[in-house]
Amino acid sequence: MGSVAVGAMVVGTSLLVVFALAMATLESQVDDSISQIEAAAEPVAQFTIEVATNVEGAVVSYTINNGGVNYSAGQVEVNGSAGSFLADLVISGGTVTGLNILNHGSSYLYTSTYYLEVTGSNTGSNLNITATLGNLVYTNITNDGSTDVDTDFAWLFSDGGAPMNLSDGHEGYQPSIIFPGETHEFYYYSGGQTTVTRLAVTIDGQTKAARVL
Repeated sequence: MGSVAVGAMVVGTSLLVVFALAMATLESQVDDSISQIEAAAEPVAQFTIEVATNVEGAVVSYTINNGGVNYSAGQVEVNGSAGSFLADLVISGGTVTGLNILNHGSSYLYTSTYYLEVTGSNTGSNLNITATLGNLVYTNITNDGSTDVDTDFAWLFSDGGAPMNLSDGHEGYQPSIIFPGETHEFYYYSGGQTTVTRLAVTIDGQTKAARVL
């Protein structure tokens, strides 16, 4: 009878040891799984729309009707006005072939036809460039998070319209990375003289909205 009791005790002890080992193994596997999930999880994008502004009466495009002859480096403004539009001449063989716009200007009257004129003295003649006016929207987006933001994977919506990629603004496709703490300056043509009232930005599934002033 005593030997039976001793045998039962041995078996019970063995089962307890096996159970303890199994629990320790399970706990270790759970800890490893949690660690792997935490390591794989990426921080959520954090950003702020710092400013959103309509710029009405801006020069949104231009047409070179006559590139002229004998031009040297210089700048052009709108009809010799005191407005803020300003651009550098791009010249090939004395002929103006394009502009590098430094400031699109604002508040020019839509009812007028504007020409761009050379500022200061220049050796050239016969230059004729007409300006097209419209509304530009400027916005600054700051990366408040700890991860980089690729503008190819960030989107902007104006008044519920079609999405616009943050790499593709008014000056064309310019992909970039917004590093933590940096502010991305973005502007786009709203179309004609249309002003925008609201815009929203979506990055990595996170969406922020702002009123456009």
